[in-house]
Amino acid sequence: ATASPGAASPSTSPSADAAVEFTVDGAGPYQLGADLTTLQATPGLGEVAQGAAPCPQTTTARGTGAWAEVDLSFHADGVLYLAVNRSASIPTPSGAWVGSRLAELKKIYAGIPGEDLARGTAKAYLVTTISGRGILFDLGAGGRVVAMMAGESGYLKTSFVGGKGFC
Repeated sequence: ATASPGAASPSTSPSADAAVEFTVDGAGPYQLGADLTTLQATPGLGEVAQGAAPCPQTTTARGTGAWAEVDLSFHADGVLYLAVNRSASIPTPSGAWVGSRLAELKKIYAGIPGEDLARGTAKAYLVTTISGRGILFDLGAGGRVVAMMAGESGYLKTSFVGGKGFC
């Protein structure tokens, strides 16, 4: 495994046999920057909801198929800006999983800038690639990953630390 949270580019169109992985660019066909309407047509979206609290300007949805446990957030203009993986069956290309411990993350991503984040008792670990995108690993009890969030690193950091939601 390489020491990279993900190498897929936003323009990559995964083939049918593409690996099921979560990267800094999103998950499978659900790549950051993609259009809501296009994704509704192919590959499809589940549980589409507009204007839910705490983000009234955001449309949320879920992936389909292998990506059914990936939550997606779209800005008012329909552009995908956040992908959240809570599936224990979708790793990063480097081998981080929901359930991984913080110590494992630090070993996996030793060659990539990483940062411990805290908001009250909530903890997270953020890795940032040279693209400016990153994965925020939300840590639950015992320092284990409970969710992974892909997006722009600065946005992930300020949203987590600020505690106002990922709007």
